[in-house]
Amino acid sequence: MSYVDHIAYWESGRKVDNPLGPFDCGASDFPQVYHDLNVLKDRCSRTSIAQGPTSLWRYADVLPIDDPNDAVSLGEGWTPMLAMPRIGETLGLANLLAKDEGRNPSGTFKDRGASVAVSRLKELGVKTVVLNSSGNAGGSWAMYAARAGIRCINLLPEDVLPASLQQCVLSGASTFILDGPWSEASRLVAESARTNGWMDMRTLKEPYRLEGKKTMGYEIAEQLDWALPDAIAYPCGGGLGAIAIYKAFREMQEIGWVPQGPLPILIITQYEGCAPIVQAFDEDIDHAKPWADLDVLPGGLKSPYPSGDKAVLQLIRETAGTAIAVSAEDSLRTAESIAKLEGIFVCPESATTLFGLRKAVDAGVVQSGDCVVAVITGNGLKSVPVFDDALVRKIGPHDSLATDKVRKTNEKHF
Repeated sequence: MSYVDHIAYWESGRKVDNPLGPFDCGASDFPQVYHDLNVLKDRCSRTSIAQGPTSLWRYADVLPIDDPNDAVSLGEGWTPMLAMPRIGETLGLANLLAKDEGRNPSGTFKDRGASVAVSRLKELGVKTVVLNSSGNAGGSWAMYAARAGIRCINLLPEDVLPASLQQCVLSGASTFILDGPWSEASRLVAESARTNGWMDMRTLKEPYRLEGKKTMGYEIAEQLDWALPDAIAYPCGGGLGAIAIYKAFREMQEIGWVPQGPLPILIITQYEGCAPIVQAFDEDIDHAKPWADLDVLPGGLKSPYPSGDKAVLQLIRETAGTAIAVSAEDSLRTAESIAKLEGIFVCPESATTLFGLRKAVDAGVVQSGDCVVAVITGNGLKSVPVFDDALVRKIGPHDSLATDKVRKTNEKHF
């Protein structure tokens, strides 16, 4: 059963009458679903949630779906929260945790938004969706659209990673590679959606992907025995995921599922080669400037015009957080250290959070006793071509580890 009260824009407060839009988003405005939390408070409980499925659909009561029994699902969500004591020791953090979103069906957190949004769009009779994606969202949406019987059209960059490309193609999505600057992708998708009557699924241009991603926030609280951490470290592209997690935190406080009080400190990280939100934070302005010279690793965090910039900057400042730019080299070396010290294989964009935490600790943004959750947005298996061959041990079929033929790799630690 849905407890949706209305859809309205985050900044202006304007209400939306049609659940399919068209959504008239301003430069930093975006549509959000608002639930009747007072009614929900009386009819739902943490106990009923605990009896639900081990997927994000345990939170169906706070999602904009009429019939959860008909949800388009591949078993997404309810990903593990893993302690990272050895990395934490190197950082001086006694309670460092990883929310490992790489366990989702497509290998990334994008499945949360795709599952909930596709479920709702199927209920509303949508036949075709179109989006631009640096790879992960494209693969995820192709898979969930295929499961729902909805046509998916993806626009991807030239450097899209093979795993994401194959997910798109093999799932039957109409897949196009942009021959030109990635900054043009959003405009092209908007034009094609408007011309053809397709559902525009660009980041924060509709309200349903956000609802799926907010389940990360619900899970984090439940896995901490219905408490909020002291800090969240999050790799930030367009900003949707961070906004969604904090929407969940606020909803839970209003319902009474977690204690009232300050929200967790938000620490966001971006690549140095695409850091518009970091730049805006450093310059103490409330809106990111367009990032002209994109220079990042293939994969995520490729948002030169982040739609959620203003909302993310507001969250960072409200929570006394920070924004940190990380080099590609440091992200790769940190991914190696996470695997070496904790056995968790993460994508390079997720590794930026752990490197960023070192700077946040040094700056006093977080303290040694804080409970800190680093969100791992994707599995390293999706990024294998990005990792340097020098990180891999070369061992022939007849070689022993004791022979001189074995070439050792870089032994640097985090």
